[in-house]
Amino acid sequence: MSTAGSQVLFLGELPFWLKISQSIVEAPSSSFKICRAPSLAEALRRLDSEQWQALLLDLSHPSAQELLAARKLHDGLDSVPVVALLPISDPQFQEAAASAGAAASLVLADVNVASLQHAVVTAINTETLRNSSRKVSSMSLPFEQAAVDGRPVSKLDAISHAVNNLLCVINANADILSDQLDPSHNATRSVIQIKKATKSAADLMRLLKTP
Repeated sequence: MSTAGSQVLFLGELPFWLKISQSIVEAPSSSFKICRAPSLAEALRRLDSEQWQALLLDLSHPSAQELLAARKLHDGLDSVPVVALLPISDPQFQEAAASAGAAASLVLADVNVASLQHAVVTAINTETLRNSSRKVSSMSLPFEQAAVDGRPVSKLDAISHAVNNLLCVINANADILSDQLDPSHNATRSVIQIKKATKSAADLMRLLKTP
C-alpha cells in the first residue's frame, strides 16, 4: 500500500523526535507527513478529530500506556495502526510492543526515512489484514463475543493489559540500568528492588485476573 500523502501522528520522547525530524529534513520529498503531539491530551484530541494513517508511539514515553488503554476503549482510536518505537532492541520491549497490539516496530538506532516508511507501510498493511480477518470472523460467527472466554473486553481488562505493558517497559529499563552500572555502585541495590517490585506487581495482576 502506498503512503503517498499519509498523515502520521507521533507521541514520544525527544531523542526519537530529533531523529525523525532529521530524517525528514534529509528527505523533504518523503511521501508522508509526521506531526508531533506534545501531550497525551493533544494526541487523543487529534486522533479523535482528524484522519491519520498511522501512530508512531514511543513505548518509553510516560503517557504511552494511557494512550494504549484509551485505544482499547474507543473504537475510533483503535482503528489507527500503531508503530511501536523502541529505545533499544530488547526482547522485553518487543514483547511489550506485541502485547500492545502494535502493527510494526522500530528501534531508535534504526530510524531513518527508509525505515520509517517501511514501518508505516507495514503497519497499515497489517492493520488492513487484521480488519479483514475481523470482518470474516464476525460474519462466520455472528454470536461470538469479543473476548476469548465469552465476555466482552471490559475497562478493567483494558487497564490491566496496559499496566502489564507498563511493567514490561519498567523492567526492561531496569535491565538497561543494571548493565550500565558498576556492581559496586550505590544505585545497583535500588535497581534490583525495582525489578523485584515489578515482578511482584505482575504477579498481583495475574491474581486479579484469575477467576
